[in-house]
Amino acid sequence: MSDYSINELFAVVLARDLRPEDKVIQVGANMPVARVAAILANMTRLPDARIFLGLAGDNLSGGRKPAPVYQFLFDQRALVGAESLMHQQFVFDDISRPDVFFFGGLQVDRRGNINLLGLRRPDGGWKLRGPGAIALASMTAHCRGSYIVMPRHDLRSFVERVDLITALGDKQRREELRLPGGGPRLVVSPLGVFDFDDAGDMRIRSVNPGVTVEQVHEATGFPLVVPAEVPVTEPPTTEELELLRERIDTEGVLRDGV
Repeated sequence: MSDYSINELFAVVLARDLRPEDKVIQVGANMPVARVAAILANMTRLPDARIFLGLAGDNLSGGRKPAPVYQFLFDQRALVGAESLMHQQFVFDDISRPDVFFFGGLQVDRRGNINLLGLRRPDGGWKLRGPGAIALASMTAHCRGSYIVMPRHDLRSFVERVDLITALGDKQRREELRLPGGGPRLVVSPLGVFDFDDAGDMRIRSVNPGVTVEQVHEATGFPLVVPAEVPVTEPPTTEELELLRERIDTEGVLRDGV
């Protein structure tokens, strides 16, 4: 099982980074990568984590049979095995905010701000509308930490300044507003894994296998913080891939691409 897809690598990186204090993990958007990551962590390192999948199913597998992962968010088969169900509006209004939230974006900037609403034309109008921002601002304001999954890494998606802030990542601005949450922990992209330094600027944490630091710089629209030594992202182990493919992503959603 030496071969793996970029989405399988994403899921493993995220599962490894989740922390013992992450007791409530929310996977709301149509992100099979995040769903697999949450279940993988639950079945290995975090057996007591409470996972909300698909905005409706509350799954706490504790190493038992995991919730199946399907391509689309509202596939009713994904509710089989859930310990409870919750209507979508109650998830957003629930005062017990999640510890962790996953999301992606059309754009991300050097401060970790995300734009998921749309891309502007030079005249100020919209040339592209995105999926929107339901619950994203409130979730990311309150949760202990968040993870950003970027399916592409180029000058149009990693920009100096996002066209509109859908989710505030900027560390200094969050502190000024006294937001209780911890802000973004990681950004994963096809080129590498990124975190943020003490000043809140995006930093290369590792480059993915076969990728160079120079390639990352060329595809990024702002200067990145680069440590003295940049490691290569650790690939999935045989054990992680077996668990992922044989017990979690049995439909092969991450292998086929999302």
